[in-house]
Amino acid sequence: MTYFKMFMNIFYLLAFFSQQWGLTLALNFQCSDVNSMHSNNQEVSSRLRALEEQMLQVQSLLQGGTRPSYTTVQGYPEDCEEIYKNGTRVEGIYAISPDGRCPFFVHCDMTNGGWTVIQRRINGNVNFFRDWDDYVHGFGDVDGEFWLGLQKIHRLTQGGSQIYFGITNYDDTTDFAHYQTFTVHGAATKYRMNVDAYGYQGSINELFTFHDNMVFSTYDRDNDVHATANCCADHGGGGWWWKNCYKLGNVNGIYGKMTSGGLVTVTSTLHRKNGPEKRRPPRRRVG
Repeated sequence: MTYFKMFMNIFYLLAFFSQQWGLTLALNFQCSDVNSMHSNNQEVSSRLRALEEQMLQVQSLLQGGTRPSYTTVQGYPEDCEEIYKNGTRVEGIYAISPDGRCPFFVHCDMTNGGWTVIQRRINGNVNFFRDWDDYVHGFGDVDGEFWLGLQKIHRLTQGGSQIYFGITNYDDTTDFAHYQTFTVHGAATKYRMNVDAYGYQGSINELFTFHDNMVFSTYDRDNDVHATANCCADHGGGGWWWKNCYKLGNVNGIYGKMTSGGLVTVTSTLHRKNGPEKRRPPRRRVG
């Protein structure tokens, strides 16, 4: 059999199962917000990993005969929770569409019921000293360190979500902060953020509501309310919902710096609507 025939047979087979089960095996990125994608090797690698994950899902369906029931018009899952509920337990990169519009890649934490990772700092390989446009569209590698992007976070949270900060301190102890209500509004509001302390759970004092109702700031878009300082530029250059200046608000600061502007290892995840409980780390040691 020629390579052409082999390719065509595989193509028709995938097309058949795509029609039968409503699977989306090829991602269409020719949509209105395509300019948010960065043409680099990390993005290509992310797409390949996502395609590999989708092929594993096809293999699972062939073996088990189950059919995913994704809710968006294009056949993409809304978020990682929906992927989890359809039986996938493999942590990794998936394509989602929270609102039926252009899909995008996210990293799914499948150890706690399907949480969508929107930000992660683990080794300092990605520079978070970025301008406004980068924070709007996102940067980094979703399989490593990254910021998902304000526009995508808005799409994920506009119907309501939870946010969970998992923090590793310099002494290797861990902390967490879990908020039941978190929303990022659209571009016209400069991505204004709302968070509520109701139902807060955490191993640290409740701090994030200090930033409630603030718009986003970067070093080149000073939207904080400090009378004289540029909070972002003065505290490491990481974009955030700066006020005057921050309490829980420097998770995009300088990695590894132990003074002002520095940062501990942190991962920020979202769960839309009423999700499962996140696994809580042990409380921070004292002394």
